[in-house]
Amino acid sequence: MTVGEIARLLGGTVQGDPATEITGVNGLQEAEPGDLCFVRNDSFLPKLAETKASAALISKAVEPLPLSAAIVVDAPEQAFVRVLQLFAAEQSPRPAAGVHERACVAPGAVLGEGVSVGPGACVEEGASLGDRVVLYPGVYIGRGSEIGPDTIIYPNAVIREGVRIGARCVLHAGVCIGSDGFGFVPMGGVWVKIPQVGRVEIGDDVEIGSNTAVDRATFGVTKIGNGVKVDNLVQIGHNVQIGEHSVIAGMAGVAGSTVIGRQVRIGASAGITGHITLGDGASVAARSGVTRSVAPGQVVSGFPAMDHAQQRRVMVVQAKLPELAKRVRELEARLAALEDNKEL
Repeated sequence: MTVGEIARLLGGTVQGDPATEITGVNGLQEAEPGDLCFVRNDSFLPKLAETKASAALISKAVEPLPLSAAIVVDAPEQAFVRVLQLFAAEQSPRPAAGVHERACVAPGAVLGEGVSVGPGACVEEGASLGDRVVLYPGVYIGRGSEIGPDTIIYPNAVIREGVRIGARCVLHAGVCIGSDGFGFVPMGGVWVKIPQVGRVEIGDDVEIGSNTAVDRATFGVTKIGNGVKVDNLVQIGHNVQIGEHSVIAGMAGVAGSTVIGRQVRIGASAGITGHITLGDGASVAARSGVTRSVAPGQVVSGFPAMDHAQQRRVMVVQAKLPELAKRVRELEARLAALEDNKEL
């Protein structure tokens, strides 16, 4: 595409040569000739003189312009995301519609228009795939599950029985939705499994990263709201409820029956205990251990997790503990000496 064509799509203004051809996208430092990059904020504008990119997305005109061209937009980073979407569509074309001869689709399964089912994929009896759903090779769709239109499921993902997934979702390779919740009770000296008879419901525009597991409810429903984004290697336990547009980073774990509000942010490797509530807009820092409910909008960190401002004060004191311990020993010695003199 040319700079002029991209500018028209973004509603931006061209500075320099609109005929400059763009063949790729890259970061400011990594860019090569033919690439389009972006400047996140004005403090990075001097870096334009060092980049090899052919063009950049910027928030204001630069004189003199050290590149062949630039596109002036209100929000360069958001505009760059839109350009990335264009190039990603070119690099990863949608598989052709149709059922591969080595796929297995049960006679009672319902397939919408334009569905693509790759080799080795399996769609069980009573399952339904909405229009333009894509199943990559090795995907398993269990009995009675429903997949909404325009959802893409990447290789070797497993969707167990009775799962409902909304429209325009993206499930990456190795995802498992609807596996049994971790429910056991001790009886007679052994662990006896509690049957997991609930289901999983996932809203629209949800993205779930590779090798993440979402457990079915013991009874009732494990529910993930619209627009939720979940990273790789995340564990979401049975009967968890996640509100709309929340995000969970990689290797986090959410124990059963926890309620997560809307637009909550959970950092990487955080652990959330069961049967608590994280209020709307709350944030949990990476590697935190949350053992009690978090108020709406509150930011917590550490283990056990506490208000982040308080945790920072605790960390300052922890750094001084060796010095404080030394001073305590010295004071104890002085006190002992004073007591000895008093006795004399």
